[in-house]
Amino acid sequence: MTETLTPPAISPAVGSPLALLFDIVATVARLITDEERDGAETAAADHVYAAYPDTLGRVVDHDAWTGYPALRNHGAQPSAVAHLGGGLWLHHTITTDADYRDVLTLLVHCTCGHGYVPSLIEDENDLQELLQELRPTGGHAVHSGDTGGPYCASIPAA
Repeated sequence: MTETLTPPAISPAVGSPLALLFDIVATVARLITDEERDGAETAAADHVYAAYPDTLGRVVDHDAWTGYPALRNHGAQPSAVAHLGGGLWLHHTITTDADYRDVLTLLVHCTCGHGYVPSLIEDENDLQELLQELRPTGGHAVHSGDTGGPYCASIPAA
């Protein structure tokens, strides 16, 4: 006579040590995620106020930032974004290299309407030059020599 193997239960019994351990891990993971979001928002606001006091520091409020936790499977650090209006976004993160630098990127909506063009901003002068280029287009990135479509160099919006 052949005995049939009973497959293990999908979830542990309520109140079992394993169920309690699963609950603890879920709670800790949620707390870490919340801390990463808050830390990303604070780091972004602090960087903008310190490095861009005459521009972004005057117009981007601390509460404008939305934090995101690290994406461990993709090697991405916690980050934060702030909407500037007109389809422009700021993205802030901190590098993982030895010096842990702040990285601020302006995401500019493309004139073709299919995506965003990222521009790394090193300092206030960099930002001011970029804004002068964007002013005639109302804050949209202009294609350089192509007509959009499959040749657009922007990052897809969807």
